[in-house]
Amino acid sequence: MRFRTRSLIGPWRVVSSAAALLLFMVGSAQGQSMMTRHAHLEVTSGQAKFVSRLPGTQILRLDIVLPLRDRAGLEDFLQEVYDPTSPIYRHFLTVPEFTERFGPTQEDYDAVVAFAKGSGFKMVGGSRDGMDVQVEGSVTVIEAAFNVAMGVYQRPTENRTFYAPDREPSVPLGFPLWHISGLDDFSIPHPALVHRPAGSTPAATTGSGPSSSFLGSDMRAAYYGEPSLARASRSDCWNSTAPISPT
Repeated sequence: MRFRTRSLIGPWRVVSSAAALLLFMVGSAQGQSMMTRHAHLEVTSGQAKFVSRLPGTQILRLDIVLPLRDRAGLEDFLQEVYDPTSPIYRHFLTVPEFTERFGPTQEDYDAVVAFAKGSGFKMVGGSRDGMDVQVEGSVTVIEAAFNVAMGVYQRPTENRTFYAPDREPSVPLGFPLWHISGLDDFSIPHPALVHRPAGSTPAATTGSGPSSSFLGSDMRAAYYGEPSLARASRSDCWNSTAPISPT
């Protein structure tokens, strides 16, 4: 397998030949290492207090993500497809075409599926085009498949616990995986929208619209004060350095 040292697009990291060799050396004993991190520093450093083992019967849903293939070639393709001077300018690929050129090979994808089924996981989704295999399995199955111990820890900055692996997972495949989503709930989704209690008006909101929302007239008043739009427009003209034709 060849590894390139060129920069990568999006979230894909640069992997040098030396780093790739180290990945194989570390993973050779118990399996191939991942290409992304899974063990949180709070866990490995002891900042998060260990509470208990995660129950072995608890079922988790995981998304096993495979890496891109020929990432340097993908970078070259993206540069050309957006270059107006290139003969392939805006000649975009279909999903199957992208998979054949830059996605996992059918052999590698089938190997991940076979690994998941052989480890005792239930297949619930994923595709080669999506570069992922979605599975469900008990904590006992997960620990055995990825050589980790799943624990419950106290989050240092919040009044709640979270579950996470105690180390980086590994798999007995001949190639690295990109990531395994679902191995922890260290960060949980939360709404960014904050609903205001009925009848309350925040001090920083002074719009003249419904519920103190801002209208176009508020924007005009912020720049020009209260005069009419026509007067404000004439003021803009006289303040401009460009010559104005007499009317």
